[in-house]
Amino acid sequence: MKRFIFIIILALSLGACEDFLDPRPIQDQTSEDLWSHATYGEGILTTAYDDLEGSYISEDYFTDNAVPNVPGSNSLAMGSWNVQSNPIGNWRNSYKNIRYLNLFIENAKDLVYKVSDSYKDSTLKVHRMGEAYFLRAWYQWQLLRDYGGYASGETEALGFPIVTRVLEQGEDLDLPRNTYEECVQQIASDCDSAIKVLPIDYLNGTDEFTGLSNRGRGSASAALALKARMYVYAASPAFSTPDQAKWVRAAKAAAEAIEVIGGLTELDEFGNFNDFSSPDNIWINPTESGSGQAYGCYPPSLYGSGNCNPSQELVNSFPAKDGYPISQSSLYKANTPYSKRDGRFERFIFFNEDLYNGTYIRTVEGGADAPGGLSQHGTRTGYYMKKLISKKVRLTPGDYASDIYFYVYMAKNELYLNFAEAANEAYGPTDASLGFSALEALQKIRERAGIDSDTSREGYQDQYVENTAALGTDAFRDLVKNERRLELCFEGHRFWDIRRWNDPLNHIISGVNISYSDQPLEQEKENIGLRSVPSTDYISSWEDINSINNGFDNPAASNDNSRGIYGNWYSGGEWRYIQYDFPQYPTSTGVSRIHTVDQSDVYWFSDGGGILTPDSVYVEAWDVNLNQWVEVSNWVGYGREADEWNVTTFDPVSTDKIRLHMKSDTESTGVIEWRVWGTKTNPASYNYQYQQVEAHSFQDYMRYVPVPYTETLIMQNLKQNKGW
Repeated sequence: MKRFIFIIILALSLGACEDFLDPRPIQDQTSEDLWSHATYGEGILTTAYDDLEGSYISEDYFTDNAVPNVPGSNSLAMGSWNVQSNPIGNWRNSYKNIRYLNLFIENAKDLVYKVSDSYKDSTLKVHRMGEAYFLRAWYQWQLLRDYGGYASGETEALGFPIVTRVLEQGEDLDLPRNTYEECVQQIASDCDSAIKVLPIDYLNGTDEFTGLSNRGRGSASAALALKARMYVYAASPAFSTPDQAKWVRAAKAAAEAIEVIGGLTELDEFGNFNDFSSPDNIWINPTESGSGQAYGCYPPSLYGSGNCNPSQELVNSFPAKDGYPISQSSLYKANTPYSKRDGRFERFIFFNEDLYNGTYIRTVEGGADAPGGLSQHGTRTGYYMKKLISKKVRLTPGDYASDIYFYVYMAKNELYLNFAEAANEAYGPTDASLGFSALEALQKIRERAGIDSDTSREGYQDQYVENTAALGTDAFRDLVKNERRLELCFEGHRFWDIRRWNDPLNHIISGVNISYSDQPLEQEKENIGLRSVPSTDYISSWEDINSINNGFDNPAASNDNSRGIYGNWYSGGEWRYIQYDFPQYPTSTGVSRIHTVDQSDVYWFSDGGGILTPDSVYVEAWDVNLNQWVEVSNWVGYGREADEWNVTTFDPVSTDKIRLHMKSDTESTGVIEWRVWGTKTNPASYNYQYQQVEAHSFQDYMRYVPVPYTETLIMQNLKQNKGW
């Protein structure tokens, strides 16, 4: 029976290669045979799933976001793009699958899924039909995205020929293009058909119909998100004259999708990009296991090929940690350009001195990841792509580990950005008539990035985004564009965004050449505890030593241990200690752990019973010359108040680890947070020389992607731009 199914699918696939829209019918099977059981008929639907795009990183090579690490392998972006070497779009594949889906929609109403269970049978019939409508909308959307636009001499944007039935052999295939808006209406109609019958999502545990095992199937949430995305494109300058009504339509669609998925909620923290159960992923492909993406993207020191090199322009687009552009932030320092940046920078980009799975990335001249290091190519820009890769993947010989991965077709962060863009154009940055404003949607994006413009206050503060919103729609539009660039980088959006905004396609791509400097590195004191490894001689079994350096500047009240605290009950009358082993950092000759420290801040807690503030405290540092612990000299402080920072200063000491000793004469002691302030003793210092890497040269007519030359021979009435 499996062989029989394969023959059916193979016949469909081979037939798709012969004629536009694949009009070839299945000659060897009767309709009764094909549609007699879901095992056969559903294979047609499965084929449409199997043909979904499985990669999107390379599209950033057509933009100012990245270059490939092999010069010349991106020649399409440098002037050699023509109709014979057109890398964009897949006209034939889209129509092949549209034909399959039309075939399914016309014939699958009576498929039998479960003879013995009428409820299951009827439910699956409804769901699979909804999936077919959704997938048809998806493939139509790809045609519209890829080929829609203003052809030469046209005053109305064109889309693609709409085909919603199975074309028979011998029919006229020279079908005229529909207008862009007609295509929008058709896709919206298919989305609505899917929304009516599909589950909202597939996050319901082990449920047969709505559980996690169904992730990868079309859902109502995915259809709503697709419709919102399409409406944003339809309102964009490349496809429409200025029309506020279209932006209103897009904003309402995005707001509806956001409400259906649970409202404008916080986004999950960036993890390993492998949590298929995260509700932030609206539609993904089924998970696979492997390490191929890491092989392609890891730097050479991590045993990868380093194929994708982010541009200096992308790196410069990440703001400082306070949310201000690096040109405006006091946190940004030219001699330490990668410190105190928006958290997405470190999560998305490999950079010089980046510590990853115990290995320092070295793109400095002579470093393992620089050109001529472990790889002849190295990086052309000074950077490698880190985003989308699970940190669990290791390629080290003898210590190999893979992980699951998947591609995200639509996600909550993009939906928020679609709403922010549309709502800003329709209503302005702060209008919340749809339940929330463009400003609020963008704040959710930036809050996850770790932006905080005032760490002295509780909660998330982002003064820059508020200031920008106050300037009005134009200023906020530029900020939304930049946030899309950062949040969606390497996910196949940048090229299409530039194109739909009518922004310049030609770019100068820059990188950085890094060399060692003989000038001492200018440093500011930092909380070394954040990067240190904590330990202790004793901790209560229900407490957490790792909580003492979680980075909270304003810890909660002492009786709030929801995020973990250190306590040593029962240690009444006994000395106890907590310890930090300082992290490594690169020097010009290797690595070191030695830091110069002169301050210790402790946030004690007391529960009024078994945990009290200490009666006695002192600090010791490890003397690397004497090879023993030595109490710090000339200390000032040792405050012992609960629920506040107790600051102790002392003579500077160079050490690689430090201990805080504490004792309560009658009870035990506890710590919510411990900060140790200092600087690296002998860090490497660098020169940064920025230089051009690549120039992109797109002709303006490339904004309107041509249908492949072989299709124009069949379809003479398709209007193409002059010059092809």
